Amino acid sequence: MAYMQGNPVDGLKQRITRHLFLMVTVSVVLLGMMIGTSEDPMAEIGTIACITIACTALIAFISFKANPLALTMLINPTRFQVAVSEETSIIHQLDQLSDRCYVFNNLTVELFRIDHLVVSPWGLFVLGRVRREGPLEMRGRHLHAGETPLESLCSNTWRICHLLNIIIDKGWGETVMPFPVIVPHGGHPGSMKSVDGMAVISSQALAVHIEQGREECLSREMIDSISAYILKRYTA
Repeated sequence: MAYMQGNPVDGLKQRITRHLFLMVTVSVVLLGMMIGTSEDPMAEIGTIACITIACTALIAFISFKANPLALTMLINPTRFQVAVSEETSIIHQLDQLSDRCYVFNNLTVELFRIDHLVVSPWGLFVLGRVRREGPLEMRGRHLHAGETPLESLCSNTWRICHLLNIIIDKGWGETVMPFPVIVPHGGHPGSMKSVDGMAVISSQALAVHIEQGREECLSREMIDSISAYILKRYTA
């Protein structure tokens, strides 16, 4: 079994509570400061309100961007349970990997959120999950899930791979380009095998895709060192 770090609901309620408290605190403090320093608060109440709302909205956007399940949990508990169930299923499949592998779930690296990152003897694998329902298909140059374009998911998955390669090159002096993988929605596995240089692998086939038919390219020391750095830098 692989070493597993993180799950869909680890500390989610606590994070939501902290972020909501932060939004309220910032709003109250900002509002108080602007009213206190204004010569005529009533005349500027519209401007003060707009600035306060904009700052609060920005904090909320960043919070829900880093924790996409949080908004679903707040407004659609039924869909939240379905989303957690699907993500838990993927984590269960990744747990079948060799005990020489490290799996990081729901990781944020330099403001980029990573659904699942696997550090293994066969390289690094960045997994981007399709959360939208609908069959995968190419429309023009972009991947879609039903009617929903997945351009952001695809581009971010590649960006994360390049970012991790830069981090490893600076820290260890080696080029280790992660393998990008798109994981289709559980209800729409489809038959697509790759898109824009990224493998499209169903959750049930992830362990096989990572472990079989590949030569080992990372030493145990390298795996442990990279994983320890990620643990300390991005999960502590």
